[in-house]
Amino acid sequence: MTNSPRFTRESLVETLAELAGLVGMHQATVDLALYGPACLLLATDLYTTVTTIDAVAVEGQLQVDHAVAQLAGKRGWPSSWMTDRVRKHLNRRVEPPSHHLLMLRLPAAPRQGLRVFVPEWDYLLTLKVSALNLKDPLDSQKRGELRYLMNVSGVRAAEDLDDLLTRYNSGPCEKRRMTALAHAVWSQCAEAS
Repeated sequence: MTNSPRFTRESLVETLAELAGLVGMHQATVDLALYGPACLLLATDLYTTVTTIDAVAVEGQLQVDHAVAQLAGKRGWPSSWMTDRVRKHLNRRVEPPSHHLLMLRLPAAPRQGLRVFVPEWDYLLTLKVSALNLKDPLDSQKRGELRYLMNVSGVRAAEDLDDLLTRYNSGPCEKRRMTALAHAVWSQCAEAS
């Protein structure tokens, strides 16, 4: 039987430190970027707990996956407690540390372990909006996340959001989709204010 983990900020950092120890046994430093609710838990007060972690290793994903499996077995967690499924939504031109902020170095020694990054807010906002389906209404939690990210990214109108989305996405088809998303997200977030 597997127990689903529930991470607070403190337990997330403790778990990442344990993961760093397992990864560090390979005498390497791995850059790991957190996305989704886990990065918001680590860097903001929007969440008090999360149950899964979306994370992508710049290099060394196999080392991270192996360490994740070890921790899952040790703690009786499902193997999906940390996944890199978010990778399909990432912009190939934006790799950490570009457009990312270093949040933690675990352990503090510079030669091995993990360097944990979170995306800059404007990039996280574009990832979250780009992954949305225009047909699905936003729930209150998603609206709260998007409002927060728009505020800290300086987005004050649908056009600002469209400009930001266009900066990270290219091509005429993408431009039309991003414009439609920008206006749909802006109207849903504005109407619920």
